[in-house]
Amino acid sequence: MGVLRRQTTAAIFCVFTGSAVAQDMGTMASVFQRAMEYQSVERLSALRQEFASERLGLSNRLIAGTPSVTLSQKSDRWNKDVGEQEDALGLSVPLWRWGERQAASTAAKSEFESSRAESNRTRLAVAAQVRESVWGFLRESLRDQVLANQFEEAKNTEHDTLRRLEAGEVSRVDWLNAKMATQSIQTALFEQRNRRFKAERQLMAVTGLSSVQMGLGAKAIISNPAISRLAETLPSLNDRQAALDASVDYQWLRAKVRHAQDRLRLVQERGSGSPTLSLESTRSRSASSEPFARTVTLSISVPFGGAGQRRADVADITAALVRDEQELLRYQKTFEFTWQASLDLIRQKRLAQELANQRMVDSNAVLQALMKASEAGEIEYLERLRAERQAFEAQIAAIEADVDYRQTISDFLQSIGRVPGEVNQP
Repeated sequence: MGVLRRQTTAAIFCVFTGSAVAQDMGTMASVFQRAMEYQSVERLSALRQEFASERLGLSNRLIAGTPSVTLSQKSDRWNKDVGEQEDALGLSVPLWRWGERQAASTAAKSEFESSRAESNRTRLAVAAQVRESVWGFLRESLRDQVLANQFEEAKNTEHDTLRRLEAGEVSRVDWLNAKMATQSIQTALFEQRNRRFKAERQLMAVTGLSSVQMGLGAKAIISNPAISRLAETLPSLNDRQAALDASVDYQWLRAKVRHAQDRLRLVQERGSGSPTLSLESTRSRSASSEPFARTVTLSISVPFGGAGQRRADVADITAALVRDEQELLRYQKTFEFTWQASLDLIRQKRLAQELANQRMVDSNAVLQALMKASEAGEIEYLERLRAERQAFEAQIAAIEADVDYRQTISDFLQSIGRVPGEVNQP
């Protein structure tokens, strides 16, 4: 009856029931936040935002660029007091063309929004790593626990068979079959431990958390009800357009398109370049005994020509804009398909979960009946071992189905551009 008792315990776990009162395990959102801190994503995003903010500040200045100061001295005196001497001090300031400042400000604002959208997209990429590593580790850990429990039961069955062999109740073939079953499970357990180790290593690489720090030690998984808090819930399915507007990828693509449009407008407004206003103060004299003659010169230089370079810049930005617009359109179409296809897949996974859990319950009922028949000597011992194996396979299948269902929801949220924490946790 030990097998049935352990499998029943695992069955309760497989459907993630139980009170979520334990606090040693966080939600997917908290694990995601830890990964963000571990990978210094927010720091990198802050630096990117700071750069974009500086560009925005430059576009709001009264002048179009950096002013420059010119200092010059001219003299044709060589060890004598007679000859021309001239000193000059000049200041040059680049000016905005008509409409250029407004275009530059608009382009800088869209660049700032694009930078923020890019940061959100980086966060979404981290979310994909977190979801994949968390569910991958849980899957391997659960299989490890089931195999470990099955191995203990297989050893007990082998010892019981040996005892009954010595008492003349079963044949040597029955004992050998029980022994081979134990060896087979032990081999599978060794292989599973290696897969679990690799999954935990990947989890630590992404989040910086070990299984113990997450409250998922090897002996605590099945008995830990807080694991259910990792499961994410579906958003409201009634408004697909709102979900599209909230998508991180969609916001990023829209920001790229807006920024390309604003850059194109800026290049067109900028023309051949910025005019320059210059003010120069000069003093000069022809002899050291004469007073300086002072003059002030005000000039403005307007670049012209350069139409070829401007056309090249416009063509380059226009090509990028067309690509971004096409990418945005493709994403909208893909989103519509992904939305419906993913919901259909989630429903299928839910049905598969229910069927797998029912199969596990039925296999446990069959095993219980065959164990009683075996103890009464009504069936061969090999048939009981076969039933134990089938119950074990049903338990593994139930675990796989349940994790698949939970991970499919996370994959759906990832595909529509949602990071953990943007929807309510169960």
